[in-house]
Amino acid sequence: MTQMSRHEERQAAMQILFAATKEVPDDNQMDLNYDLVLGKRSYQAFLPQLVNGVLATSKELDEELAKHLVTGWKLDRIARLNLVILRMASYELTLPEPTPYKVVVDEAVELAKEYAAVEDAQFINGVLKNFAPANVE
Repeated sequence: MTQMSRHEERQAAMQILFAATKEVPDDNQMDLNYDLVLGKRSYQAFLPQLVNGVLATSKELDEELAKHLVTGWKLDRIARLNLVILRMASYELTLPEPTPYKVVVDEAVELAKEYAAVEDAQFINGVLKNFAPANVE
């Protein structure tokens, strides 16, 4: 089995979470999602931490994200994939030992470029810039 990189774990988390956005999955469905996305690849604790954390705190994450949207925008206007990426990034920034802000934003933008469009990547970057710590330019 091959070990996944942190970027690959984020990709897998995005795919698993995207599959889970239509309805709250039960354990069997989540196991199936993991199997479909991962195949025989092994992963570190970061992947389930990210997936479970986003699922457990999605309401709080959405409330925080809504505060950072341009006037007139609501969460229900955001493409489902973009919302998953934004939730993942905002959750990752709340971890006790968070990944550096710039890395989280770069990874979120990269996921959007890989799976959505350049405009989506720009949108995600624009929303996440509002999460910047005071000491980051």
